[in-house]
Amino acid sequence: MKRYLAPFLVPLAIFAAPLLSVPALERAAGAAGTLPSSVALNRTVTPNHDHKNDTFIFKCYNPRDFHITASIYGLRGEKIASMRLKSEAYPYCYMEWNPDSTGKVPGGVYIYEVILNDKSYKGTVVVVR
Repeated sequence: MKRYLAPFLVPLAIFAAPLLSVPALERAAGAAGTLPSSVALNRTVTPNHDHKNDTFIFKCYNPRDFHITASIYGLRGEKIASMRLKSEAYPYCYMEWNPDSTGKVPGGVYIYEVILNDKSYKGTVVVVR
């Protein structure tokens, strides 16, 4: 009986996939733990011009091309800088902050906030001098 059941399962999977919407596929992939996500690629920045960790980069999963706002704040809440778009490779875009781009930022802990549509990603980044 098993050899007759298997051929019917494969066509069912092929025809069912196109009927699912993008959000349904994202939910299914997220439940399986395979959904791509937005993440800080490095949390420690050493801006000493050796081209290794000179900048802070945040990788955004943005398949629907939503507007992105990304900022860096001091520990007292003052805005230090806006992150700039470094590159795009669908469905990702990479936001970057160079601590030396707006004058030399002192070493220490800073807070990043990336707003993508209705999601907000916050965390800390450490600048080591």
